[in-house]
Amino acid sequence: MNKLIIIAAAVTASMTSYHVVAETVTPTVEPVAAVYNINYAKVAPVIDGVAHDNEWKSAQALTDFTFPWRDTPAPATEFKAVWNADSLYFQYTVTDVNVAIGTDPERAILDSDRVEIFLAKDANLSRYYTMEIDPKARVFSAEASYDMANKKRASLDSNWIWKGLETKASLTNNGYVVEGKLPLQTLTDLSLWQDKQQSQLLCALMRAEFTQQADGKLDMGWMTWVDPKTPAPNFHNPQTFGSCRLVK
Repeated sequence: MNKLIIIAAAVTASMTSYHVVAETVTPTVEPVAAVYNINYAKVAPVIDGVAHDNEWKSAQALTDFTFPWRDTPAPATEFKAVWNADSLYFQYTVTDVNVAIGTDPERAILDSDRVEIFLAKDANLSRYYTMEIDPKARVFSAEASYDMANKKRASLDSNWIWKGLETKASLTNNGYVVEGKLPLQTLTDLSLWQDKQQSQLLCALMRAEFTQQADGKLDMGWMTWVDPKTPAPNFHNPQTFGSCRLVK
């Protein structure tokens, strides 16, 4: 009788162990490793496209931008962001000795040097939103989605626009500055917060570094904060994203 009890217990334990293994879910994407802290600002910066250092003194300076698809040093790029109860504020300060500004009415922004921010609803990019801002403060924005099974962008609606987004920009002696302001309510409306405390965002920070060639063509360089490890330039994938966290 004791042997039967022991055998039954062993079978039960084996079934329980199997059940636990069967319920284990493998994440579809790797956990986010790169983190940028968005500090609280007691006094909101003025969004005028001019890099006044005292207005951004509470911000963390992020300069970890590289050319993942080139074996050349990347020109300096600095990103800063702060927040208050009303909005998220951001600034790019860019070093660029040859600023390209597109003039084609149909694709002027896409032919320009520009800075970029993507924000995603979830780690699988079931829905994400792009903003690309050139040295004239023009914005190309889109609502997009990603196909995890086929590892490619599934959709992109370039008619979509950011509600409440304000941008300013200016040329400098060695490049350009882009500044922006986005209401926190817009982030809430788009379900972009990654936690109940509304303090974490999935963010991708990039730069398009273009140089006008003598023949009129553009040399297109692509810079990122997080290297997505793709064989060819591609910002539209989960590996380009890090975590932006509002801290106080």
